Amino acid sequence: MKKNILRLVLAGVFVLGFAATYLTLTFSKVFVKKSAAITSPTPNSYSEATPASITNPKGVFNLVFLGYGGAGHSGSNLTDSVIIVHVDTNSAKAALISIPRDLWIPGNRKLNAEATAVGFQGVGSSIQNITGQYINYFVSVDFGGFTKIIDSLGGITVDVPKTFDDFFYPIAGEENNTCGISEEQINVFKSQYSGFNLEKQFTCRYERLHFDKGPADINGTTAIKFVRSRHGDSDFGRSQRQFAVLTGIENKLISYKSLGKMDEIINILMGIVKTDLTAGTIKTLLEVFGDPGKYQVNQIQLTTENVLTESKTGDGQYILIPKAGNLNFSEVKSYINANLQ
Repeated sequence: MKKNILRLVLAGVFVLGFAATYLTLTFSKVFVKKSAAITSPTPNSYSEATPASITNPKGVFNLVFLGYGGAGHSGSNLTDSVIIVHVDTNSAKAALISIPRDLWIPGNRKLNAEATAVGFQGVGSSIQNITGQYINYFVSVDFGGFTKIIDSLGGITVDVPKTFDDFFYPIAGEENNTCGISEEQINVFKSQYSGFNLEKQFTCRYERLHFDKGPADINGTTAIKFVRSRHGDSDFGRSQRQFAVLTGIENKLISYKSLGKMDEIINILMGIVKTDLTAGTIKTLLEVFGDPGKYQVNQIQLTTENVLTESKTGDGQYILIPKAGNLNFSEVKSYINANLQ
């Protein structure tokens, strides 16, 4: 199961590279120079790219994946999931390190707001400060833009990692619906509840989502619900679902026949995926990684069951902080290192 997850992650992270192999299209707007702003392009065509030299041709690589729900729901500019793909090519070991979005970090903000505050590449430095792991590369995906792609492809098939229900998926436009509840009762609710517990009292604002484990054929609208769902499982589960959608798109692109349609799809992809990986680097990494099936894979989730604890900010925001103390990540680093052995 874990080896399948690694395959899923690597396929998702490098979906652009895989697709370009078959489509021989340019990805210049996707790539970001290490020292440049996020909008700076470097011309690259994956199919024509020469494998690039990398700093650790046989060693340890850390790639951070940032997933966003995209426009059309609350917190559209906040990170839905943060996961480090850690690969040790010497020992054929890999780890997927999931960092909760509600983790409180320096700068008086949650981790999910860091990219907005400091930029995508700045997130790498923040994650290194939290985990002690040097981040070599990043990939950022705005899943809100995938609806058109998936519908243009006639839908995709995703492999749902596990069965889950989300009884509180927000219905667009119903955020302020009082659901026929009297003002007096609303005031009672406000005196008894706060935050999401208060929101849950207004059941007409939400719909139930249900997905069974295994293959599922979905359209663009369902795919967005699939990746945005926040109450069915953990941050790590959300990451797995996002990777599943990327892989589903990859598989459909590879089998797709209309190159005219591909131009449209790739143009959309270039607007919603950002990375400092060049086409040549992707080629080299895929070669260095080799067969994911040969790797021993470990999943590391930072939770309240190990190194984190729940807390609140002065204004009542729900946050997670290290058990060792607010902004003290020493135990977090030790826990990760111990589980990477």
